[in-house]
Amino acid sequence: MGGAPGADACGHEEAREPLLTVGDGPLLWRGAALGGLAAVLGAGAVKLAKASVLLAPGAAVLGLGAVLAGWAALVHLTGGERFDDGGCD
Repeated sequence: MGGAPGADACGHEEAREPLLTVGDGPLLWRGAALGGLAAVLGAGAVKLAKASVLLAPGAAVLGLGAVLAGWAALVHLTGGERFDDGGCD
């Protein structure tokens, strides 16, 4: 595997990107709203779990929704996900 220093196996130059970036205005608003949704869903999951063992499936669904909304919030707050499968074109 030959190639220039700083290049990957496909010959693409490696780009130095910052570890954390902040998104644009609309992405920040959506990220904040999704973060709020994650907090509300998480609080609901905790309340259901404390209320009764019989409500555990509902608490699990709300907990999963909280995790997914939190993940989406982080993606939006950091500027959106770049889709790159790493394959050679």
